[in-house]
Amino acid sequence: MGKQSTRENKTIYQLCREAAGLTRDQAAEKMKTLSVSRIEKIEYELSVPDPYDVVEMAACYKRPDLCNYYCSHCCQIGVSHVPEVEISELPTIILKTIAALNEINPQITRLIQITQDGKISDDEIKDFALITHRLNQVSMAVDALNLWVEKTAADNDLNIELLNEETKKLL
Repeated sequence: MGKQSTRENKTIYQLCREAAGLTRDQAAEKMKTLSVSRIEKIEYELSVPDPYDVVEMAACYKRPDLCNYYCSHCCQIGVSHVPEVEISELPTIILKTIAALNEINPQITRLIQITQDGKISDDEIKDFALITHRLNQVSMAVDALNLWVEKTAADNDLNIELLNEETKKLL
């Protein structure tokens, strides 16, 4: 294996490659679409990765969160529409999901009251803002769960084919 970089302020791309135990040469060989020099330019922020580069790195490094990072930090549309999702452990994700659902549950009746006329009046905005905030928490928890599934499947610790089959049965 090549020497380990001692550079400070490493980019997420370099950190993920190193965490995967790969040198730039090994990563380029595995990815085929990215050269060693392209990887180096991305890691040293001399070049901005395009979405295809990020998808390749995410798959090679078994880090699906790289795609979320790219969308939430680098993509002009994503910066304003895609929140950054943290990968955490399954019990933490489930507890956050349950907490978010418990917080939104009492607000359902109020949401119906606010939206039944198809308008949101000034006196309803405070409640509506709180409810949408709580719904966003639920959405983030679901996104975290989906990212955990992708990461666990990439690590071969989850039978993704069986999960996909069972999911299709529900549609």
